[in-house]
Amino acid sequence: MIDIKTIYKVLIAAVIALVLGGIIGFFTVNPVANLVTSSSNVTNGPWSTNFAYGSTGANPYVKAWVAENGLMAVSASLSLYLDAYTDDSGQPLVANCDYVIKGPALKAGYWNITVYNENGFVIANAQNRYSYSSTDIQFEPDGSFIIYLSKTPKQGNWLPTGNAKTLNVYLRLHDSGPDYQNANALKAAQLPQIIKEGCQ
Repeated sequence: MIDIKTIYKVLIAAVIALVLGGIIGFFTVNPVANLVTSSSNVTNGPWSTNFAYGSTGANPYVKAWVAENGLMAVSASLSLYLDAYTDDSGQPLVANCDYVIKGPALKAGYWNITVYNENGFVIANAQNRYSYSSTDIQFEPDGSFIIYLSKTPKQGNWLPTGNAKTLNVYLRLHDSGPDYQNANALKAAQLPQIIKEGCQ
C-alpha cells in the first residue's frame, strides 16, 4: 500500500516540474525575455524587423516564437513586416499625443500602415478606420504621404487612437523591392518618419 506522504511527494514533484517547464519554455521562445532573435533584428529609425522570421534557415527558437505569436511569416522577398513602438526621437507612442507619419511613396507593390493598441488589437472607432494602404491613401502632390495619428479628428489621412493607452504602428511591405530585402539595404532605406506634434 502506497503511503500518503509518498503521494504528496510525487504530486509536489510534478507541480514543481510543470512550473519549471513552463518557465523554461517561456524564456526559450520569448525573444523579449531571452533576446533569442536579437542578433537578426534590423532597425531603421523607429522601425524594426527580423529577417529570420520568414527564413527557412531560422533557428528553432525563432520558429517557436513565430508559432507562439501567430505571425504569418514569409520571406522578405514576398512581404516584410516592420513595427514601431516609439517615435523618431525614441519616445514611446502614447495615445494622448498627436503624431504625424510621413514619407515618400514606398517601393513595394502594395503596402499598408496599421495602428494597434497596447493589447495588439486594432482600435475601435466610429470611422471604422484602422489603416491606410497604397491603394486608399491620399497622396501629396509630390507623391509623398502624411498620416495623422490622433484622438481628435484631422483633415486628410487620419488614424483615430480612440481609448488606447499606448500604440504600436505596423508597416507591411508586400512584393517589396530590393531597397528592403536585406539588412544593409533596409538600414539605408527611406522609411516613414513618426513625429510627435504635441500631447493633450
